[in-house]
Amino acid sequence: MNMSRLENILLVAIKKLEEMSGVKVSGNRIHEITKHVVHIVMHELAHVYMEKALPWLNNLEDSQHTLIDEVLARFLERKVSKELHLYVESFEEQLKELKMYSPLSNLDWTVKFHSKLYKDFEKHISRGRSLENFVKSESTRRLRT
Repeated sequence: MNMSRLENILLVAIKKLEEMSGVKVSGNRIHEITKHVVHIVMHELAHVYMEKALPWLNNLEDSQHTLIDEVLARFLERKVSKELHLYVESFEEQLKELKMYSPLSNLDWTVKFHSKLYKDFEKHISRGRSLENFVKSESTRRLRT
């Protein structure tokens, strides 16, 4: 699906929602919501790229797979979103989301730890190193435990 098709679908969906609900929503509110659309698409695309970069990920037990997959998807989406000046969730929001996954409900990370891990990720990627190397590095030991 190309971007113009996505835009057209959103416009049609908005029109249908207006018709069904009998109300209109302000352009500002629609704009506020659409930034989340891009954010969600970016997150899902990050999973696709990780599947290719880390094919062994699906061989891990569920909790380990979920932790690495969801954390790295958020890191990838954050890095790209920052570079493109798009919406970026706070570390607090990301940590809250991570804990909503049942295998991660008891995750004991602090916002400070999550933030530091992202900074390590950012440095790692900026040096041209791979995702796989990041996961296997000593600084990400808690991703693998």
